[in-house]
Order: sequence, then structure tokens, then C-alpha cells
Amino acid sequence: MVDAMLRSIYSAADETIAQLDLLHQSIRNRALTARQALDATVARLGESSAPFVEPGDPQPPSGGTVPSRNGAVAEPSLPFVPLPRRTTHGGDWGPAMRAKLTAEALAKGGRW
Repeated sequence: MVDAMLRSIYSAADETIAQLDLLHQSIRNRALTARQALDATVARLGESSAPFVEPGDPQPPSGGTVPSRNGAVAEPSLPFVPLPRRTTHGGDWGPAMRAKLTAEALAKGGRW
């Protein structure tokens, strides 16, 4: 009786271990696929100086210079004057208020 019970317990344990192994095998396969995709991405990082082009896409023109993405900075028309900090909500002073405060500070000799 005890021997038959132990055999059924061992059989159930072996079956459970086999099912868990199948579950872990699918997880390992997904991890391996993700790892291969990451390795392929890292291998392409060495080509970072060239723009990425999908296979089959037309090649961009290779001549000339690339236009700058930075906007042109306007030269200030008035000299620099340290402005008081704004104590209300809404961020920094707007351009009109900044010009008004700068004009007032210059009229006072650059002091607040």
C-alpha cells in the first residue's frame, strides 16, 4: 500500500517537473530571441555616424551640408541687466515685460 502510494507521488512529481521544464523552455526561447535582437541592435551601433536607412528605402542625397537644427539666436538689443525674480506662477518674464524691466533698470543705473 505504502509502496504504491509513493510510486504515485513520485510519478506525479516527475510529471510536474516535466511540465515546469516545458514552461521554462518557452521562457528561455523567448529570452534567447530577445537577446539576439538586442545583440543585432548593439552590432549596428558602430554605424552611428551614418543615418539609419531601412533596407529598400531610397538613399538620401549624399552631397552638400546638413542644415543646422539649432535656431539662430537673436542678439540682444539692450545690454544685460539682472532682472528681479518673478514671484508669481507662469514661468519667466515675457519679452515685453523683460524689455520694460530692462529699460527701467537702465534708467536707474542698472540697479533695483
